[in-house]
Amino acid sequence: MSSSTTIYSDWGWDDIFASAVLASALIRKGYKVFLEFPSVNERRGLIINKSYSVGITHRDGATLINSVALEYLNDRKLGLVLKYDSEGRSDVLMRLAGMNSLTEVTLEYVQTLNEKIDIPNQILNDIIAMNAMRMDRLSRIGKIMYRALKMNYNSKEFRNIMYNFAYSVVRFKTLKLPEALIRESEKYDKAIELINDLIRSKHYIELGNVKVIAISSNFNNDFIKKNINLLKAVAYDALIKICRNEGLAMLIHETELGHIMRICLLRRDVSFVSIIKAIPTDLSDRLMVTLRGNHILIRFKDPKESSFDRMLNIASKIVSTVLTT
Repeated sequence: MSSSTTIYSDWGWDDIFASAVLASALIRKGYKVFLEFPSVNERRGLIINKSYSVGITHRDGATLINSVALEYLNDRKLGLVLKYDSEGRSDVLMRLAGMNSLTEVTLEYVQTLNEKIDIPNQILNDIIAMNAMRMDRLSRIGKIMYRALKMNYNSKEFRNIMYNFAYSVVRFKTLKLPEALIRESEKYDKAIELINDLIRSKHYIELGNVKVIAISSNFNNDFIKKNINLLKAVAYDALIKICRNEGLAMLIHETELGHIMRICLLRRDVSFVSIIKAIPTDLSDRLMVTLRGNHILIRFKDPKESSFDRMLNIASKIVSTVLTT
């Protein structure tokens, strides 16, 4: 290994703190450490060579060679440390069961570098609560962290603010929040108020008796267009709120990967199988359909194909087919 290395990090708080832990250990070892936060699009075709990857894998489209990757599989509570050779083949260096976060995996890994890193229990517990989607368990600091990230999930620049805070926590054990995190967190309350206005004033599309939330600049609705940036950050919250009342709801969300659709299903008289079968067959080889808990995620493999109108047509086809059935 050279005297310097790069850490390529994913974007969540767990990934950021894991990167800060790893960077602290490497700096103690005398390395000069560089940080990169590649976006989802930038990971496609990205070559990670003689570096570390935290939360980014070949499944994201990246190629890893002569590198070490740290992964956490939340659904299996499993941590992995993989070593990639010059041909991009991987071997498992560590398999850690019963893990609750990537940060914990990294804390274990750095011990193999003969380094011992500690972080405050409060922060670790907040990270674990976020991974488990147990926001009711977050501390005051954890709530600010979570809300600030929600408002800036697609901002690469914001990752530097997150990392600087995480590194300060790891290095100096301080829990003092930077003003930027507090300021961004305060926007979350305003965004939630907009969600309430959206639902109350029916700024959504109705297909039969199914409500479709359209957070897109291509949706011809002045309320959505005026508040698009704040609404993008809490679009998922709007979907959950309507789904809990209706049992079935859809979200068409404008992202850097084009328009994606998320379907929330809590009704017993409608099955996931029937919804998936209703997706137009002529699009099957161009779509990626993923089942996550009570949600179906639909997106085009090629983001350029993923327009608002196309997603709305798919939603219309699903609703008409499922309700008719």
